[in-house]
Amino acid sequence: MNENKPAVPSPFEGLPERKAFSASRPEIWTALAMYVAAYLYIDKDIDFSFSAHDSTAGWLIAFTVLLIGITEVLHWNRKRPAESWIWLGCLVLIEAGALLGCSHVWNGAQSMLFLHLAFVWWVLSRSGALLEGRTGRLLPVDAVFGFFIIPFANFFLRIRCLFFGLRRFKPKKHRIKPETIVWSAFSLVLAAVFFVIAFKLLAGADSHFRRALAKLLESFTFQWDGFDDFIGTFLLSLPVGAWLFGLIAGTGRIKDENKAAHVKGVDDFLGAIHGVPTVIWVGLTAAFCVLYAVFFVLHARYLLGAFTRNLPTGYTLSRYARQGFFELCKLMAVNFALLWFVTRLSRETVWTHKGLKIITIILLSESLLFAVIAASKLWLYIDCFGFTPLRLQSAWLICSLAFGCIAAIWSIVRKKETFRAWVIFSAVTLTALHFW
Repeated sequence: MNENKPAVPSPFEGLPERKAFSASRPEIWTALAMYVAAYLYIDKDIDFSFSAHDSTAGWLIAFTVLLIGITEVLHWNRKRPAESWIWLGCLVLIEAGALLGCSHVWNGAQSMLFLHLAFVWWVLSRSGALLEGRTGRLLPVDAVFGFFIIPFANFFLRIRCLFFGLRRFKPKKHRIKPETIVWSAFSLVLAAVFFVIAFKLLAGADSHFRRALAKLLESFTFQWDGFDDFIGTFLLSLPVGAWLFGLIAGTGRIKDENKAAHVKGVDDFLGAIHGVPTVIWVGLTAAFCVLYAVFFVLHARYLLGAFTRNLPTGYTLSRYARQGFFELCKLMAVNFALLWFVTRLSRETVWTHKGLKIITIILLSESLLFAVIAASKLWLYIDCFGFTPLRLQSAWLICSLAFGCIAAIWSIVRKKETFRAWVIFSAVTLTALHFW
């Protein structure tokens, strides 16, 4: 052998060593508690289709308190952002309003949706996982991280924490791996199931064998009522608990440098797509403004006809009040989307290009007029046919959209960040309607 032959370098040489997984004591115990919380969520079929006097309501409260407790335990040493109190307040008030039967505006399914949204955003805020430390311009990115990336990237974090706990707390004299314990238990259960199946098949194949071992056969027939339901519920609760623990504990494992890298990546991406000449976006936005101006001119006599009862020929009060309301709201949403693309793709900003600044303010002013027209239609409908909780939902939608228009105009004119104020206003007012 040629001992002087140089060694072939390893392809992994120079790569950083992977740090061994470890879990803190709070992570281990909360991972165990999450099995209970997730089981309650599935077993009690938690929703808002019951009253405050229903026993299931108590389980919802217990589930919420348990999740809040787990979150606080895992993030107790982190500084609590002031904004987190807003989302925790929304979470508690939404649940309280629904359970006390105060909510006549939102139904149970809607309240459950809002409850989940408030909880996820509270966890992101409480843990400091929001990319900019607060709700702001990166809200869509934070939402993707909160609902998908963080929980699914840490989907197996709970079982890893439990395995680490078994290694940590096992007696020193017995060096049995936790994986060995788990798979051994699984093997025993699987073998027991197969043995019972084989025994029953033999009993069915031979009546003499069945009569001779009738009593033994009965002992192998599991008689625990509800066992099948327990197993099914437990299996369904596994992904729920894994997602919840992945979100709550995963946010605590995000390093500040990783957050900074994500923010830089988003900013670099947004900077890279700022390549469309501003004059193009000015022209395109102007086309929308002209289209809306034509609409206003052609319907000048009837724009606010709901207030004056001056309706177009052939229209009844109910037809005029209903027609166009949601179309106008959707049109405002289209304008917000257009504004987002204008501000993200244009080579210059609305603060540095005077033409772009003027045309976006005109677009938002026209959107605000659409909100006034929609409000007039809703007012007419309520005046003619009475007030209902569903119409209060529509009123909230108009107010939220109108507030968004005003906030955006203020942001353009005063160079202030107003997006967070709009989000908080919408969330707080939505929560307040649970007591209407």
